[in-house]
Amino acid sequence: MDTRLLRTLLVLARTGSFTATAAELHLVQSTVTSQVKTLERHLGARLFDRLPSGARLTEAGRQAVEHAREVLSAEQRLRDAVRGSTAVEGDVRIAAPESVCAYRLPQRIADVAMRWPGITVHLSPAGTRQAISGVRNGTLDLALVLEETVVAPGLKVTAIGVEPIELVSAPGVVLDERYFLLEEGCSYSDRFVRELSASPSITRFGSIEAVRSCVVAGLGWTVLPRVAVAEQLDAGTLQRVRELPDSTLFLVTDPRRTPSAAVQALVAALN
Repeated sequence: MDTRLLRTLLVLARTGSFTATAAELHLVQSTVTSQVKTLERHLGARLFDRLPSGARLTEAGRQAVEHAREVLSAEQRLRDAVRGSTAVEGDVRIAAPESVCAYRLPQRIADVAMRWPGITVHLSPAGTRQAISGVRNGTLDLALVLEETVVAPGLKVTAIGVEPIELVSAPGVVLDERYFLLEEGCSYSDRFVRELSASPSITRFGSIEAVRSCVVAGLGWTVLPRVAVAEQLDAGTLQRVRELPDSTLFLVTDPRRTPSAAVQALVAALN
């Protein structure tokens, strides 16, 4: 079986979109559709339901995805063994909080790509629960999570850094407690809400930019990593209300899986 079909399967399973899959794999959409149909014909089962909301895995598709990862992982280990340690290439799937994706990882990934051009990193934002689940079920090679502590039985959890967290507002804002926070699943936002003694007005957004823009406009307060508001604090468009407990940055991997040379290279760059 052509392993390119399996790679297309995994990307489509992750994105849920034929268009996004085609863009990521540098193919035309008709080729992605043809490859999926070919794979379904080879396996004798429908792998995706084509819905208005996107492509959704069937039960057979979920089984195929699990085994496809094992096949591609074995293929990569074979390449690594034959070519030697000088050939570091392959796909690495990683998830992290949005702030880490935006401010911490780009330079690390760029450094890895410069040293090993054959490595392709697929980066996606995710909360702690989703990230850990992805490592556990094999949809991710590794994950970064921001928490006080992480309990993930069966997985390897390594503290690799600390992220200072800030409560900030626009200068002179004296509104009643009104907060603009990242959506539920953001560990430091959820921790802050749990520790509030009152029941303030809280608006949740899915992006740091949306939260920060509302607060810069003077609409309320927010809780964000210092790295996400450093520029605004320096410029004076935001002010520090108070520091909050730091969050620890943890690296989560699955010790049951043999990492490819590409995964090992990225892990080394993150530590």
